[in-house]
Amino acid sequence: MSGDMDDILQVFFQECDEQLQELERGLSALSDGDAGHETINAVFRAVHSIKGGAASFGLENLVRFAHVFESSLDGLRSGRIVPNHDIIKTFLKAMDVLSDLVAEARGGPSVDAGRVAESQGELEAVIGKDETAKTTEDVTPQDFVPVPISFEPVPVDFGFDDAFAAPLEPLVVTFRPHEAMYERGDDARNILIGLADAAKAVQDEEISVTCDMSALPPFDELVPDKPYLSWRVVLPSDVSDDSVNAVFDWVSDVCDFTLSRGDDPQPGGDESGTGDDAGAEPEKMLEAPSPAPSPEASVVAAASLPTPEAAPAVPAAPAAPAAGASARSVRRPEQASIRVDLHRIDDLMDLVGELVIAQAAIESLCRRNDTAAQREMVESVTSMKALTRDIQDAVMAVRAQPVRSVFQRMQRVVREACSMTHKDITLTLEGEDTEVDRTLVEKLTDPLTHMLRNAVDHGIESPEERLAAGKPAEGHILLSAGHRSGRILITIKDDGGGINRERVLATAIKRGIVAPDAVLTDDEVNNLIFAPGFSTAATVSDLSGRGVGMDVVKQAILGLGGRVTINSVQGEGTTFCLSLPLTLAVLDGMLIVAADSTMVIPISSVVETMMINPADIYSLPDGSRMVSIRGNCMPLVPLGSRLGLSTSEEPSEDAVILIVENESGMRVALVVDKICDQAQVVIKSIEKNYRQIPGVSAATILGDGSVSLILDVPALIASAIRNIDTRPANARSGLAA
Repeated sequence: MSGDMDDILQVFFQECDEQLQELERGLSALSDGDAGHETINAVFRAVHSIKGGAASFGLENLVRFAHVFESSLDGLRSGRIVPNHDIIKTFLKAMDVLSDLVAEARGGPSVDAGRVAESQGELEAVIGKDETAKTTEDVTPQDFVPVPISFEPVPVDFGFDDAFAAPLEPLVVTFRPHEAMYERGDDARNILIGLADAAKAVQDEEISVTCDMSALPPFDELVPDKPYLSWRVVLPSDVSDDSVNAVFDWVSDVCDFTLSRGDDPQPGGDESGTGDDAGAEPEKMLEAPSPAPSPEASVVAAASLPTPEAAPAVPAAPAAPAAGASARSVRRPEQASIRVDLHRIDDLMDLVGELVIAQAAIESLCRRNDTAAQREMVESVTSMKALTRDIQDAVMAVRAQPVRSVFQRMQRVVREACSMTHKDITLTLEGEDTEVDRTLVEKLTDPLTHMLRNAVDHGIESPEERLAAGKPAEGHILLSAGHRSGRILITIKDDGGGINRERVLATAIKRGIVAPDAVLTDDEVNNLIFAPGFSTAATVSDLSGRGVGMDVVKQAILGLGGRVTINSVQGEGTTFCLSLPLTLAVLDGMLIVAADSTMVIPISSVVETMMINPADIYSLPDGSRMVSIRGNCMPLVPLGSRLGLSTSEEPSEDAVILIVENESGMRVALVVDKICDQAQVVIKSIEKNYRQIPGVSAATILGDGSVSLILDVPALIASAIRNIDTRPANARSGLAA
C-alpha cells in the first residue's frame, strides 16, 4: 500500500508542475493586460487544485499558503480587485513561494519561513483591500452579519452589570458534499481547513467538528466514490457569514450547506452543543489531514460532540505520515514521465501492427526458394524499411514536448535577477509551442538561465542609463523558439547597450586570453565572452563576476550538438542565437565519399548538389579558391584535405559540389568524390568513445557494420569563411534591415 501511495504522490507532484505552468501563464497574461474572465478563473483553479491535492497528503505548509493565495485571488474573480502592477507583482512573488513549497514537499530544500511569512502578509494585505472595497463600494443587505433583534419591550436595569443587548450566538455550519465534488478532485477536508482559518482570523479559538456517519452502509456495501458523510461545525460567534460563504464559494454547486446562529441539531443525529472540551484534538485534525484517515483519527477526533451510537464501524486505514515530513519521508527517486496525446499512441500501435504483418510476410517468403520469392522479398524489405521510418517518426512525435515548460521557468529567473540588480525588465516569450525532443527540453534550463541572467546583469543598462540614452526605463528581453531546416533555433534578444568590444578585448588581453597584438574581427571579439574565466564584471555578485557563466553555456550547447552565434550592435542590444538538433537520437543524413572515406552530412544542412564547372572556380592571392554559383561567390572547400585525409587540393573531374549552409545563412561549397545514398542514421557520441575531432560532431554505425563520421557542418563553414560574408544578397539586406 505504501508503494501505491508513493506513486500517487508522484502523480500529484507532476500535476503540481502543470498547474504551476498554468499559473505562470495566467499571471503573465494578466501582466500583459489580459484580465479576462477565463484567464482569472484559470489562475484561481491552478492554486485551488494545488491546495486540494496538498490537503489530501497532509502537506500542511503548502495547504496554508495556498489557501491564503486562493483567498486573495477570489477578489480578482469576483471583480472587487483590479489587477494593477503592484497586485500582480505580489501574486508573482507568491507564485514563486508556492513553487518552492511544492519543491520542499517533494524533498527539496526547505523554504525560509520569513520569506513565506512576508509573502503571506502581502497576500493578506490584498485580502484586506478586498474587504475594504467590498464594505465601502459594494455594500448590500446580505453583506451584514444577521443579528437577532427583538421588538418586544425589554426591561432594562441601568446597573452597569446588566447586558444592553443579547450577544451573538455561535455560528453553526452544516454541509454535505455531492458525488460531483469528489469526482473533480476536491475534498471535505479542504472545507474544514478553510473554516478553521476563518475562525483563527477573528480570534485564536478552536472549533468543534462533528461528523454524521449514520448513512454509512456496511463495509462490504461501500461504494468508493459515493458520499455518505455530512459535517456540523460550530464556529466562534465573531465569525461572519461572509467569511464562511467565501469558503464554500468554489464548491457551492457541488455541496449543500446551511448557516445558522445558535445550537442547532446535528445533521441526521442527536442535538448537542459545544462543550468546554472542544479542544486540542480538533486542531490536530485540521492542521494535518491525512490521505486515508480512520474515522477515529480524522472524522470523529475533531468532534467535541458525541456521534450516533449506531454508526457502523469502519476498519482503520494506515495512518498518514506527519505533516512536516510527509513528502520527504516517502520520497523516492523521481521517475521521468511525459503526457502523450492518445491519437499519437494509436498511430504508433497501428504502425506496429503493420510491422508485425510485414515481418510475417518476410518469414513466409524465406521458406520459399524460387525467383519470384526473391523479388517479393526485396519488395517486402523495402516496405518494412518505410514502416520502420514511420515508426521512428511516430516515436519521435511521442517524445516531442513543447519548450513552454522551460520558457515559463525563465520568467522567474528574470524576476529574481531584476530584484537583485534593481532593474525593471519585461520578458516576452514567443514560440512556446515549438516541439523538440524531451531530452533537449530537460537540458535547456541551465544554459537559458545563465544567458538570461547575463542579459539582465550585463546586457540591460540601469534605469538611469537608459533614460539618459533616450530609452524607456523598462528594459525588454525576447525569448523565442522556432524550427528551421530540421533544427530548433532559440533566440535571446535584449534592447540593452550591446557588447562593448573595446572593453571586451582589453579584458581578454589583461587576462591573457588573447595576445596584446592580436587582430580580431567583431565576431571573434564577441565570442571572447565564451572564453573560460572571462568576465568584465568589476565586482563579484550573486549573478556574475566569477567568470563561470557563458563558457558553461557554450559547452552545454556544444554537448547538445548545437551552436551559439552572437549579433550585437552597441547601444541597441545583443542577440544570441542557439541552434540545436531536434533530437539527439537520429538524423537524416547524406552518405558521401571523400578521400576513400564514407561520411555522413546532415541533410538539413545541404542546400543543393551539382557537378563542378572549372570555369566557375577562381583562385585568391592566399591560395584559397572561390566558386561562383548563379552570381554568388563562396569558398570552395575540398573536404578530404580539410579533414586531413588527403594532401591533394585539386578536385577530380567527376567530383561533386555540396552547397551547405549554417543557421545564419553562411554558405560554402564542399567538394566530395561522390554521393552514395540517403539514410537515417543513429547518432553516437564520438567524444565519449574517443575524443573531440574538429569538423566532426558524432559518429554512426552503417548497415555493413562500419563506423562513419557525422560531419559538423557549422564548424566546417566557420573555419572556411573567416571574414567573407557568403550569404545571398537578399539575406544580407534582410538582416541589415
